[in-house]
Amino acid sequence: MRKILLISFIIFLDQIFGYSYEKNIKVLQENDKKEFLKEKDKKEIVNIVTSTASTNEGILNKLANKLILDVAGNPLFILPILDSSKDLGVNFGFMPVLALRNNKENGEISSVLAPSVTHNKYLGYTYSWRHYIFPTEKSLFVFRGSISDEAQKEIFLHYFNPEIFNTKARLNLEFRNWHNPKSSFYGYGINSSKDDRGNYIFYLKGGEMSLSLPVLENIYFDWTPSYYKNMIRDGIVGENRFSLKYPYEYSLYVKEKDFFVNRISFLFDNTDHPFIPKIGSYIIFSMGFSRKNLGSDYNYSLYTFEIKDYYNYKLLDRSITAVRFMLQWQTGEDIPFYQMPTVGESTGLRMAGDGRFVDRAKMVFNIEQRFTVVKAPVMKFLTELEITPFLDIATVSPKVSKISTGNLKYGPGIAFRIVLRPQIVGTADLAFGSEGFNSIVKINYPF
Repeated sequence: MRKILLISFIIFLDQIFGYSYEKNIKVLQENDKKEFLKEKDKKEIVNIVTSTASTNEGILNKLANKLILDVAGNPLFILPILDSSKDLGVNFGFMPVLALRNNKENGEISSVLAPSVTHNKYLGYTYSWRHYIFPTEKSLFVFRGSISDEAQKEIFLHYFNPEIFNTKARLNLEFRNWHNPKSSFYGYGINSSKDDRGNYIFYLKGGEMSLSLPVLENIYFDWTPSYYKNMIRDGIVGENRFSLKYPYEYSLYVKEKDFFVNRISFLFDNTDHPFIPKIGSYIIFSMGFSRKNLGSDYNYSLYTFEIKDYYNYKLLDRSITAVRFMLQWQTGEDIPFYQMPTVGESTGLRMAGDGRFVDRAKMVFNIEQRFTVVKAPVMKFLTELEITPFLDIATVSPKVSKISTGNLKYGPGIAFRIVLRPQIVGTADLAFGSEGFNSIVKINYPF
């Protein structure tokens, strides 16, 4: 009876979302065989869960097709932008996303253009240009530039190749020159108050290189040297001027500081894709060292242990459980608050503003259930629509040994995402909790 009910439910989903129930029943039957999950079948499993084959036409698939325009044979989305930043308030605008094909016959996507125009009461209008280039299915080159009427500027270059010179060695390069007026500081510790927010402009320029060399199968040794110059200035939110709230920190960090950090890491990675993983695990332990005799302004060390796991439920490519755990701590000299372990909007706790909780150690746990409700080819360009409930749990502490479950902050929420293959994700995350409500619109998964 249970199997009959399950088959009937899959047939119903096929009519609504475009599931192929014959294929899914076959996979369910195969899952009863224990040998299906043996290591020898790993390649076959990866092929199933990363397949770009579309589902049958369902109501939502047909709706998705209507939202995509044809520009000289290239698909175009026009995405509205509406989010409410904890730091600068409401942003609204639009972002056209144009996928360019290098081969009109086989439909391969060579790059994606995503310019945007947004408005904010503090920044005025912000004009951004994003260009994502895909030399191969898993390598990526990114150029991003933006400028606002007030304060904000950015130039960002990023190149990643997980198979340089046709080997398993990985290369990552980044350069950034950024004036970020969104930054805020609330004081130190998990008990800092929202009322003590000090807004500042964070200036960052520099870059880093990461080289990962295979040691054993799925095990890598990574070396990442980075050099950045940082400083702060009073922000553009007048009622939260940093220099008035934190005059001592302002006097120290208004001057430019140099950070030359060498990070060495050992990592295990058997995920199927570096940007849009659907199966596998990623485990890393890293040690970063900053020394005055090597060009830094501070002597300190930063340690990070992180686990990410992606579980594909019954290998149906429809329900991915994504889990992350991170433990990070800093030793040595006191360093500027903006370089210390931080929990906030972009660092694991989406209900809170960026920089909300700062201390010398942090713990973060995130879990997401990524449901794919549409998987539709439009002009041979595959898009996926995901609906993702999530839960963020995080805390900070003066020491790892003082991390307490009694000081955890919880942030449940839901995300709406468009996956543009081969490797771009547009996401709108809505989170709430003790810090109130927060909405985030950005590119790429949070982890």
